[in-house]
Order: sequence, then C-alpha cells, then structure tokens
Amino acid sequence: MRLRHLWFPIILLTLAGCGEDDEVKLEKGPFLFLDRQSMGFDQEFGSGTYVGASTFNALYIENRGDEPLEITAITKSAPAEFILQVPSEFTEGQKLTLQSRAHTSIQVQFKPSRVQTYDGKFTIQSNARNAPQQDILLSGKGVAPPNP
Repeated sequence: MRLRHLWFPIILLTLAGCGEDDEVKLEKGPFLFLDRQSMGFDQEFGSGTYVGASTFNALYIENRGDEPLEITAITKSAPAEFILQVPSEFTEGQKLTLQSRAHTSIQVQFKPSRVQTYDGKFTIQSNARNAPQQDILLSGKGVAPPNP
C-alpha cells in the first residue's frame, strides 16, 4: 500500500511537464520563427557525406504571431545536390497559411555527386513583420566512400 503512494508525486510531476508550451508570448501580426538560419550536412568533426549517399535535415517553421502567417514563395539558389521537400499544403502559385502557433517544416536532402564542398541557400518569402524575406544557408561536403 505504501509504495503506491510514494509514486503519486512522481506521476504528478511527470504529467505537469506534458502540457503545451504556453510561455511563448505571441507577437503582434504574423511572426516567422525558424529553428535555425543555416543547415549543414554531416560536417561534424571534419567529415562529410559519401558521394552517392543521402543525408537529411529539416527546418522547423512556426507562426509566433497573433495573425495568420502567409508563406508566398520558397525559392532555391543552390546546386541540384540539395533537394527541397516543401510542405504538401504549399503548391506553386498558392500561399501556405499558418494560423497563430501553427507550424510546419521543410525537409532538405543532400546527395553529393562529386568530392567537393557545396554551398547554397533557399529563401522563404512571407507576410511576416519580422522577416518578409528570410535566407537559409545550405552547406555540405561530398567525400569519397571507403574502399571495400
């Protein structure tokens, strides 16, 4: 019997941490929040991505404003080795609308075709008051696969 009661405070503390993060204050108007300004692919410790292999990364996008955020364009200025996968709700010529506190992501695949360094960017255009045009830098390094 006593053991059951000892677990009760632990369960309460665990459940208390499971709510939404309402501490983020909303800005006036549409507000573009990104979890990063650049995306690197397998470059930790001077390494890279094997030629012909793929690595993936994602950019988290959230509207932290009190009005709808409209993403009107996503354009890439990068080599073909960087492949963008935009949200399915976003189609060319149409805008993607994120209501207050709504979020989405852009997936990026890096598949080097040669041993070299690759750089580029993609640009998000929106009606955000804080960043109507936001560049996300891309970088990757193609390396030779090990010999069998």
